[in-house]
Amino acid sequence: MELPRKHHYNPAFYLDRFVGPDGYVREMRLVRGKVVLKSRHPDATGFQRDLYRIEGAPEEHSQHLEVHFMSPLDNGAARALERIEAGDTMDWSADERSEWVRFVIGFLFRHPASVALIKKHFADMFQGAIEALERHYDEVRGPNDPATFAEAYAQSNPAAAEIHATNMIAELIDNDRLGPTIFDMRWAVLEMKRSKFSVLTSDRPIYLPVPLGRPDAYILLPISPTKYFVAARQHPTIKALNQLDRTTLVREVNTALVQQAREFVWGCDDSQRRFVEKHFAKLPERELLTEAQMQEAINAARGATAKDFEE
Repeated sequence: MELPRKHHYNPAFYLDRFVGPDGYVREMRLVRGKVVLKSRHPDATGFQRDLYRIEGAPEEHSQHLEVHFMSPLDNGAARALERIEAGDTMDWSADERSEWVRFVIGFLFRHPASVALIKKHFADMFQGAIEALERHYDEVRGPNDPATFAEAYAQSNPAAAEIHATNMIAELIDNDRLGPTIFDMRWAVLEMKRSKFSVLTSDRPIYLPVPLGRPDAYILLPISPTKYFVAARQHPTIKALNQLDRTTLVREVNTALVQQAREFVWGCDDSQRRFVEKHFAKLPERELLTEAQMQEAINAARGATAKDFEE
């Protein structure tokens, strides 16, 4: 079997909903501070080659996260989106509902910046542990063992840090705190046909205006140029959103999603190109791990024993 090398963090089935009459989506990409507009097939954008690859693993296992986690996640979400588009947001099985929840959460953690941060975090942790154990390696090194502990560990566990990183990505998406919250929310579809502007999406497509712990919290995810998926803690919130002026709401959400984008914004046409150029990447990246959290983990690794590191 040929292993997949194009790893979509904005899946093609999702971007397919934003194509124009010609069958292409308008990709607005930030390149060296300038927005470059191109027409793309949904399968030809929103991906990075080998994004989830496990470096150092045998080739047949190197695409484990993409093959065994991301692809099944997207397949389930594609089925769920068809039901959502049809207005069917009730009477789902727990498995069906979970598939869509994981897809929504995935947008927070599967993009290149998040993947790079998690991989670096685990690489630094393992390096800290290796340095700690190096001091005692001479005491246990046999006559035929490598000269350093780093060499010995690299020979026996070359992909350890990468494996732990990809496991963490899967665990973040299978989020046992955020997942149940979205699972228990009220779901609906908001129709935006009366808006003067079409709905845009981006590589950061989750609109979360207030913390999820608040009773008035809700999430919006664009699912077409005229529709949003909404999950709200309370039904009156959905009712209030439906009563808002459509143009005002679309402009507000478009602004947020373009400002929090990092590389890509997509639309069904190029009518909002100037708007995108004005707002692209104006918001700071959402913090996934604080510097304090990362340093705490590295310090803990430096205090590891050989037994801890093997586990």
